[in-house]
Amino acid sequence: MTACLLWGHVEGAQASSGVLRIAVNPIYPPLEFRDPVTDRLTGFDIDFGNALAARMGVKAEWVETAFPQMIPSVQSGRTDMILSGFSDRPERRAFLNFLDYLKSGAQVLVLSQGDVRSPEMLCGQKVAASRATSFPSMIRQWSHDHCEAQGHPAMVFYPSESGADARIQLLQERVAAMVQGGETVGYFIDITHHAFRRLGNPLSNMLLSMAFPKGQTALEAQVAHAFADLRADGTYARLLQRWSLQDAALSDPDSDGSTP
Repeated sequence: MTACLLWGHVEGAQASSGVLRIAVNPIYPPLEFRDPVTDRLTGFDIDFGNALAARMGVKAEWVETAFPQMIPSVQSGRTDMILSGFSDRPERRAFLNFLDYLKSGAQVLVLSQGDVRSPEMLCGQKVAASRATSFPSMIRQWSHDHCEAQGHPAMVFYPSESGADARIQLLQERVAAMVQGGETVGYFIDITHHAFRRLGNPLSNMLLSMAFPKGQTALEAQVAHAFADLRADGTYARLLQRWSLQDAALSDPDSDGSTP
C-alpha cells in the first residue's frame, strides 16, 4: 500500500482536513531556524517535513512550540508529531513512538588555524557548550579520561547560553574548544569558511527522530512510507546535501543503533 492510500486510515481531526500539524522549535540551524532576511521558517527539517507532507498528499502546518512543551503538544493533540532535532531517548519511549531520520552526537570543535591536535592539549583549558544540554557532563567525563586520569589538570567547562554563544566564545578565543551536535558541524564549517575543525571522534552517538504520540500507529506508518519514498527517489539525499548534513545520513532506519 502506498503512503497516499494510508492517509484515509489516519486517526485524528486533522486527517480529514488534509493538514499535518508539526511541532517545531526554530532555534537550531541548519535543522530549523528563521531566515534572518525573510523571517520565514527554513532548514533541513522544514524542507524534509514539507516533502513528507507533500508525498502524503497533505499540507504541513508548522506549530512553533517551546522545547518544554514539545511532548505535551503531541500528547494533548495540539500537534500530530514532532520534527525538530528531537533525540530518540529510552526515557521518552514510554510515552512516544519514534521514527529515526538523522544520526547525531556530541562533537568537539577547535579553531582550524589553532594548534590543538589532541584532547590532552585541552587539559587545563576552557571548553564551552550550551548549559542546557547533556554536553557538560560529557565534557567532564572526557576530561576525566584524558586529563585527570593521566595526572593532568582538568578541562574547565565554560557554560554558554547556546551553541551560537559557544561558537562566538571560540572564535574570540575566550575558550580553547567547544562541543555541539555533530549533525550541525558541517553546516557551520561551510558558512564560516572552515573557521572550525573537528577534534577526534564524537563524544556520543545518538539518533534524531520524528516523534508521535502512543496510539497513532497509522500516522506513524504513513510517515514511514513517505520517508521510504523520499529515500528511494533521492529527495532525502538532496536535502542532506543542501544543508551540509551528508555525514548525518541515516541509510537504514531499521538497523542504525544509538548510544544516547
